[in-house]
Amino acid sequence: MSASNKKQWMYEKLNRLVKLCKSTEPDQPDDKHLFMPTTIDAYDMLNDVEDNYDDMSLVEIKKIMVEANKIWKFRRKVYNGDIDWSWQSQLDDELNVLIKQGSVISAIKHYRKECEKESGTSPSLKESKDYVDKLRDKLKK
Repeated sequence: MSASNKKQWMYEKLNRLVKLCKSTEPDQPDDKHLFMPTTIDAYDMLNDVEDNYDDMSLVEIKKIMVEANKIWKFRRKVYNGDIDWSWQSQLDDELNVLIKQGSVISAIKHYRKECEKESGTSPSLKESKDYVDKLRDKLKK
């Protein structure tokens, strides 16, 4: 596949992601977001590929693909009605990925950081561990 074909292929995939983000954007914005951060990220990746693909390294291209996959997976769950559209649902999805990778400590740290960012209070280490352990138990079933 030539470089221009690879660029077009990637652009088309990212365009599908942007369309999915548009279709799953909440009807009513919350107090913090008029546009959800993942929608903005999808647009940024699409524009990056359109404007800078020829100058991107393979590492940069891979980073975009990995991030696009994360957004796609979460937004497909929203689209299919498997989860609701809340920061907690997105956080649980991110934690599940970390748990599946065997990164339980990273999941606990991520949980504490995101809870503090969204709610203004950080859960205790024990509360965070208990939460992550419950998610891990659900994944085992």
